[in-house]
Amino acid sequence: MTSRTKKKIVKILVGVVIASVCVGATFSLFHTSAMDKLFGSNIFLTLDRKAYDTYLNVRGVREHTDNLVVVIIDEATLNELLYPIPRDKFGALFAIMQSYGARVIGVDYFFPRVRSNEASDYEQEQFLKFSNMANNVIHAIGPFIPSDDTELDSTEIIWEAYPFLHPHGIPKGDNFHYFPQSSFVDERPFDSLARLSAGVAHVAMAPDSIDGITRKVPFFIEYGGDYYPSLGAAIALYSLNVDSKKLIVKETDNGLMVKGIGIEIPLDKHGMLSIDYVGETKFFKEISMYDVLDAFARGDTTTLSIFQNASVIVGPTARSIGDLGPTPISEKSPNCYIHANVYDQIVTKHFITFPKLQSELWLTLNLALSIGVLSLLVSLRWSSLYFVLLITSYFFVVNEIFQITGLIISFPQAIISFFLTYATAVGYISITEGKQKSEIKNMFTKYVDASVVEKLINNPEMLKLGGEEKEVTVLFSDIEGSTTIAEKLGPQNTVTLINEYLTDMTNIILEKGGTLDKYIGDAIMAFWGAPLNDPDHAYNACETTLLMQRKLKTLHPYWTEKGWPLILQRVGLNTGKVIVGNVGSTNKFNYTVMGDAINLGSRVEGVNKEYGTYICITEFTHARVAERVITRELDLVVVVGKTEPVRIYELMALTSDPTDDKIMKFREVYSNALAQYKKREWKSAISIWEDALQLREDEKASKMYIKRAKDYIENPPGDDWRGVYISTKK
Repeated sequence: MTSRTKKKIVKILVGVVIASVCVGATFSLFHTSAMDKLFGSNIFLTLDRKAYDTYLNVRGVREHTDNLVVVIIDEATLNELLYPIPRDKFGALFAIMQSYGARVIGVDYFFPRVRSNEASDYEQEQFLKFSNMANNVIHAIGPFIPSDDTELDSTEIIWEAYPFLHPHGIPKGDNFHYFPQSSFVDERPFDSLARLSAGVAHVAMAPDSIDGITRKVPFFIEYGGDYYPSLGAAIALYSLNVDSKKLIVKETDNGLMVKGIGIEIPLDKHGMLSIDYVGETKFFKEISMYDVLDAFARGDTTTLSIFQNASVIVGPTARSIGDLGPTPISEKSPNCYIHANVYDQIVTKHFITFPKLQSELWLTLNLALSIGVLSLLVSLRWSSLYFVLLITSYFFVVNEIFQITGLIISFPQAIISFFLTYATAVGYISITEGKQKSEIKNMFTKYVDASVVEKLINNPEMLKLGGEEKEVTVLFSDIEGSTTIAEKLGPQNTVTLINEYLTDMTNIILEKGGTLDKYIGDAIMAFWGAPLNDPDHAYNACETTLLMQRKLKTLHPYWTEKGWPLILQRVGLNTGKVIVGNVGSTNKFNYTVMGDAINLGSRVEGVNKEYGTYICITEFTHARVAERVITRELDLVVVVGKTEPVRIYELMALTSDPTDDKIMKFREVYSNALAQYKKREWKSAISIWEDALQLREDEKASKMYIKRAKDYIENPPGDDWRGVYISTKK
């Protein structure tokens, strides 16, 4: 056996060990209470919950029933009928809906025993009269479910107080003991109403203890020895003509299965139904309670035909009632829509299920083994490509499985297992074969901050010949009068001064996340937005530029003391799409940016000379930072080498910076003058610019515009004049 073969075998064994340890550690974090004991919460379980939400949101709207109508108690209804809504209005609503063909009506609203001054005798009589006409109404009860740490005393259960709930309950059967038990019912239909109802169902939610989002509901809740279904489930069973008293519950490998004639409903081991939400938009038919009553009063049979052969859920959506809560698809969803989703998934047979833990472990381990072994056997380029393809394929496959079958495979624990395996394998290579890390450091420490270098080391695939298109903000800076400075100081002192200047400016650029591209004599070229993504690159470039100008002012006393001339710096900023990457030969290349946006940035730096400014930005940079910076518009100019005009601005300060009242007043006067200029009000513009010069007497841009306006008075421009100025200076 050759030494090469031995090394390969060792690497394979190391890869197997790495994958096995990483997968085992990850699954332990997801399926034990270690994190809870250490930190009081489990971030891994949180990721698992968010994965559930992601599946639903990525899928979008699924196939759903079209025979469900949600009658909403909205703000308009409350405005017209007042709150609390008179009970006789509800009775009329039930009777109207049944008379127009409603198959079943579920009410997410409580009608307890009337207390003093809550309803008149007439309202109560009318309510019962109308309710007697609607024999297909399922009313809601509000059971109290103790938390896991609440001691439940069976003597607390009071059954005798609710005799009319009992006929609607499902007697205890085999495997029913898994369901939550209620110690009492705090809201229920009053006795006479319970006699008239087609059934009662609970409206208890089961918000997740981790983030409060409702992803499951108890399918049944036990009270007094009988079991009451969730409201959405009760409506579905009634609509499907399923006798709920004949339902049976079977244990499965992953939980429970509720069975009846023609239905099988999978639950978890705690009797919870995972909600397969239809989608993020409003998808069920919806009508306001007031609109139903109003349509009946007007004899509008077209509107009321919505109830023909429909299942109906009545519930509040008005925020003032407060029956709202977060779901995977909405931060604030009325709970009646949760019942609607439960109904829909039962009648359309869309259920969410989960694989056995052993199956997930077997799948994850096998894929992690391939990552661990390949990462040690092939080059970093190919192993990283395989890792990306595997992650991408895994996302695609498990999402497709969910969309087709409703099976949720936990991708967070798989992805974390894969990432840990890959990172550990790469770390092993880095320790034993650290040549590449050294090369990356040698290359990038010359023009990016050390923290950026560390991130690049973890993403070496970025180091390739060629590049990619990205949006960046580029900075060009130059020293004003550098030739004069060199003549005064001589070669040696000039080099010393320029080196000090470049050192301080470069440090600021790197500290603010910029990438130093190159020095061109005493000029600096830098950019933001690469190699690391920076969504705020335009603002960061503006902030850096202002910091550079402020730093110069702090250096002036030092240079004056040494008898050196003062440096003034002109800067141009532009934002746009460029090609960024390593450009050069296969043996030697530099990380740089190329493109038309770079050329424009260079030209904008030179434009400062014509307007007497020191920081000039293009309209493309301005558009991304306008709300956070203080600027003044300079001109609409065609720079040298371009044919299309670009609007340019002077960057004056950040909005968060202290502002000088005199400067702000000047900016206001200047802007008023420019507005008159654009309207061809030449004399008015000249007058206002002369006022501006009273505030800043040497202001070059104002003087330039006064000259232009005077020229236009003598030689008015044509009708196609847009205020474009063609620059002839670089």
